[in-house]
Amino acid sequence: MDDDESDTSQLRFEDGALVDPSSEEENHDVDYVAGAIEPGNRTGFVVEAKPGALDVNETLVDDVESHGRILDFGSRTHAESYARQLSASGGALRIQAAAENDPSEADAYLLADHSPSIKEPALVDGDTWTFDVGANLYGALGEAILLEAPRPDAIHYFVRQDLALDDGELENGLKFDVEPGKFLSVGDDGERNSWVPDCRVVVRDGWNGPVLERYYCEIKTGNASFERSQIEVMEQLAREERVLKIRMLIEELPDRYSLRIHEVEPPA
Repeated sequence: MDDDESDTSQLRFEDGALVDPSSEEENHDVDYVAGAIEPGNRTGFVVEAKPGALDVNETLVDDVESHGRILDFGSRTHAESYARQLSASGGALRIQAAAENDPSEADAYLLADHSPSIKEPALVDGDTWTFDVGANLYGALGEAILLEAPRPDAIHYFVRQDLALDDGELENGLKFDVEPGKFLSVGDDGERNSWVPDCRVVVRDGWNGPVLERYYCEIKTGNASFERSQIEVMEQLAREERVLKIRMLIEELPDRYSLRIHEVEPPA
């Protein structure tokens, strides 16, 4: 299993304080275990290899000669693991999502990872090194505000507004589990799609009480696009679960941030 796909602990909060995780909550997500990845072994996420990627990575050239420039993977996580696998032995590669209105049939593109001012300083002034903030780090900043803070106040506020409940109406009080997202596979046996949500929020009446609501969340920062493949799975999952799209706006940091939360509706 890749390091970034290993099990991670969930966060639990009570009255603003971080408490020990509980083993009571059953995790319904499916862990995805990956070894060496070969394009075409899994399907559901389509990636187009771009010429620049072929120019820098010989192993990719071999795979494209065998499979063509349109490569199939099981999910974005699967494709990103493939890009890291090839990058370890050749030129650096990265996955970039196709925009929702992109006419291409591909869900994402495999590109050469040209980011010199991310990996090396854009400016050196004496003993001060200045690095640019790339798209991945920018997105991670937005996620960190919600998921890595001592208490995810914005999520708590949304849930209280959504459920229209206060602790006085509950036997044991409103409790939140905020869990890192894990691999989900949605659909029937003939056609299944996959998605890794950024987090799952489980709301209970007391830590060991009944589940009041569960939300699967995808977080985007700034003008980053929701991928078509993500939206398809989110809409499918919305038939049975609450699914949220969260847009983080962080231009006014460190003083303040803004966000928009919209619920995903199932397809008609």
